[in-house]
Amino acid sequence: MKALLLAPLLLLAGQAFAGAERVLSAGSSVTELILALNAQDRLVATDSTSVLPDGLDLPKLGYHRQLSAEGMLSTDPDLVIGSTEMGPNDALELLSRTDVQVEKLPEALTVMELQRNITRLGELLNKEAEAHALHQKVQQQAEALKGSANGKKAVFLLLGDGNRVQVAGRNTLADSLIRLAGGDNPAIALEGYKPVAMEALVTMQPEVILVSRRHLEQQGNGAELLRRFPLLEQTPAATNDAIVAINGRALIGGLGLSTLDEAERLHREWFGKP
Repeated sequence: MKALLLAPLLLLAGQAFAGAERVLSAGSSVTELILALNAQDRLVATDSTSVLPDGLDLPKLGYHRQLSAEGMLSTDPDLVIGSTEMGPNDALELLSRTDVQVEKLPEALTVMELQRNITRLGELLNKEAEAHALHQKVQQQAEALKGSANGKKAVFLLLGDGNRVQVAGRNTLADSLIRLAGGDNPAIALEGYKPVAMEALVTMQPEVILVSRRHLEQQGNGAELLRRFPLLEQTPAATNDAIVAINGRALIGGLGLSTLDEAERLHREWFGKP
């Protein structure tokens, strides 16, 4: 009798150990982790924010916040995984009722939280050894960034329609990027992304102004941004030609490998001591 009871449990354990075989990934930071764990052969589809290597041609199912249940089910996944931004929830709940495993990785704002997500993803994909190696690599990258930081004041501006501008305060991925790169965010007194007047930005006296590359290109260039917001000319960033475009994908879905790469670039070019 014990043997009969044990057999199904062993079978389930073997299935869990095998890891998910058909994975739908929603969110660029999650997809890049799957690729880094050498599990690209498990992917059956991604969202539109995910970047895939040349030669890997997969269905793109739309923006990670606006996925349809029908589109996801059409790829026959056994695991749908994304960040906490993945949605909408009613579509995900429908998938869960069809026995598809749905997993949201917590939004990482620190290296430690990123490492936890790496570990969890390794468990889901039966890639524990690869996850351990990636965990160590991330730790080494973070440690290297801690030294020789110059602490320049830097703000990240989120540009909207018209003259709407928001600045990134604490508990934002942009703030995490600034601090990882070795800068100091003078908007830290604010929580999240908040509308900001140009006069308030001038008072912060940022030495570097970070803007999404896509948004900056929509303006034309840094000079066009200054023409649109002439008060910014009174900041050290404008004086020193330090309006810097960053990879917007590095700010999607929580701190990820592209965020670390962008932090390394910013540290090398702007926030590292000479």
